[in-house]
Amino acid sequence: MENYEIVGGVGAPASNRIDKTERRIIRGRRRFLVELIIGVLAMAGIGYMLTRVHKNYAEAEHELETAYRSSVVEREDGALVVSGDYDGKTFEYVEDGRILEGVTLAGIPLGGMNYEEARQALIEEIDRRIEGINISMTVDGTTILLNASDFNVSCSKDVNELIHSAMRVGRGEDKDYYSVYLERQRIAEEGVDLGDFELVLDEEALVEKVDYIANIVDRSPVEPYITLLNKLGGGKPGVGIGGDDSDIFTTKTVYAPDGKAMADIQFHKGRSGYVLNKEEMLGSIVNAFNSGDYRAELEIELEPAEPQMTAEQLSESFVELSRFSTTFKSSDTARARNVQKAAGLLHCIVMEPGEKYSYNGILGPRYEKDGWLPAHAISGGEYIDSPGGGICQVSTTVYNALLKAGPRISIDRRFPHSIPSSYVSLGLDATVSYGGPDLVWHNAGDTQLLLFSYADMNTRTVYEIIYGVPDEPRYTYKVWSETVETIIPQEPIRIEEKLWPTGYSKLVVKPRTGYKVNVFRQKYDSNGNAVGEPEMLYQDTYRAERGEYHYGTGPASLPRPE
Repeated sequence: MENYEIVGGVGAPASNRIDKTERRIIRGRRRFLVELIIGVLAMAGIGYMLTRVHKNYAEAEHELETAYRSSVVEREDGALVVSGDYDGKTFEYVEDGRILEGVTLAGIPLGGMNYEEARQALIEEIDRRIEGINISMTVDGTTILLNASDFNVSCSKDVNELIHSAMRVGRGEDKDYYSVYLERQRIAEEGVDLGDFELVLDEEALVEKVDYIANIVDRSPVEPYITLLNKLGGGKPGVGIGGDDSDIFTTKTVYAPDGKAMADIQFHKGRSGYVLNKEEMLGSIVNAFNSGDYRAELEIELEPAEPQMTAEQLSESFVELSRFSTTFKSSDTARARNVQKAAGLLHCIVMEPGEKYSYNGILGPRYEKDGWLPAHAISGGEYIDSPGGGICQVSTTVYNALLKAGPRISIDRRFPHSIPSSYVSLGLDATVSYGGPDLVWHNAGDTQLLLFSYADMNTRTVYEIIYGVPDEPRYTYKVWSETVETIIPQEPIRIEEKLWPTGYSKLVVKPRTGYKVNVFRQKYDSNGNAVGEPEMLYQDTYRAERGEYHYGTGPASLPRPE
C-alpha cells in the first residue's frame, strides 16, 4: 500500500513530493552560477576602466609639470619672493605679511600696512569719529551739549578682529602659487571693501544722563498740603505755627467739646509744574545717534505736570477719625498743671506715613526747671511725688485715641501701670517714665494723620482728637476690656514692731486685688453695624498686692509713731 501526504487538501504520493524538491535545488544552483559569472565580468570591466583613468591622470600630471614651474626664495627681511612660470606665463609676488593692496576698511586704504600700522590707523579713525559726537538739546531755553563721554560710546567690534579680517583677505586657502598671484592681481585692480564699523552707545549711561538732566530742569508740581495753626497758645515751640496764608484754599477749625477753637487745619492750593519727558528725550538721542547724525540739534519740550489732587479734594478728605477723653477732677493743682502742659506739647502734631512717634520723645525729660511740677505719680507699685506727675493720664488718653483710629496706627511699645488707674478701664492705660516705659506708635497708613490735644481746666478733662482720611468704606472702632480673672490677695503679712507701743497697729501696705483682662477692638460701618468678629488685641495682668500689717509689741509707754 502506497504512503500519501495531504497537501492543500489533495492526497499525493510521497515520491512525487521528493522529485519536486530536487528540481527546486537544481534551479537555485543554476541561478547562483549565472549571477557569479555576471559579477566576474563586471569586475573585469571596472578594472579596465580604472586602468584607463590612472593612465589619463599620469599623463595630465606630466603635462602640468612641464607647463608649471615655481620657486620660493626668502629675502633678508624675512619676506618670501614667490615666482614661476605657468603655461609660458611668468609671475612673481612677495609675501611679507602685510595687508594686500586694494583692501579698505571703514574707508581707510590698508594696503601695504602691517598689523600694528593698520591697527593704529583704525584706532585713530574711531577716535576721530567719537570726538566728532556733539548732540545738543535745547530744554526750556537752556542748551545742553552731550558728547561721547556722556554715554560711553565705543566701537561695535573688536579692533583686533577687524584687522585680522583685513589680514586674511587673499590668504587662507590652499591654492597653487599662480592662482594666488591672479587673486592678488584682481584685489589690487578691483579692490575689496570690508565695510565699516559702527559706534554704539551705552544706554544705561544715557539713561543716567537723562535722569541727571531731568533733575536739573524739572519743576515738579507741588501737591496741596496741610499746615496747622495752634489756637490754644503754648504748646511745643515751632509746632502749629501755620503756613503761608497766600495760597490757603480753605481752613477747618477743630473745636473742643466746650466750643473752644483748638486749631485751624489750613489747606494750601499747591502748584502746577513742568517735567521732562525722559522717554521722548532718550528716544530722540538714540535715533539721532543710530542714524549717524552725531551733530544733531534737538528741541525738547517740557510737559506740564499737575498735582494728583486739588486742595478742595484734600480738604474734603480729612475728617475726625477718633477722639478720647479722661477727667482729672480729683487732681490737685500741681498734677492738673502737668496734665495741661503735657497736652499742650502734644497739640498740633502732624503724623507722616511710616514715621514713628515717641511720647517721651515729644515731651522730653521732666524737670522742675522746665516747668514740670512735683505731683503724685505711680513708681515701683506705690505713689510718690515726682516732677511731671500726672502725665501718664495724658499718655493713656492718647493711647485710647490711637487705638480707636483703627489699624492704620500701629502701637510699637506700651506698658500698663503696676496699679490700675482710676480714670480708665483696666487694660487701657499706658504708663510712661523718661528713660523707662514709653508709648511709641507709627502711622501705618499712606496719608497724614493729625493729632490735637487739649486740657480743659474748667471741667478738668483732657481730650485727644485724631483727624485723617477715613477708610473706604468709612469705618469706626470701639475698644473695650473684659476681666477674665480676679486675683484675690493673701492675708496681709503681720510684722512685729518692738518700738511701737502694744495695742498700736497700722496697715502699712494696703492689700490690692489683681486682675487679668483681655482687650478687644470692634469695627463698625457707617450705619453703626458691627463688621466681622471683635479682634482681641492683647491681654494684661495686674498682679495682686498682699499688703503689710504692722503691730506694736513694746511697752505701753512708748510714743505712737506719726
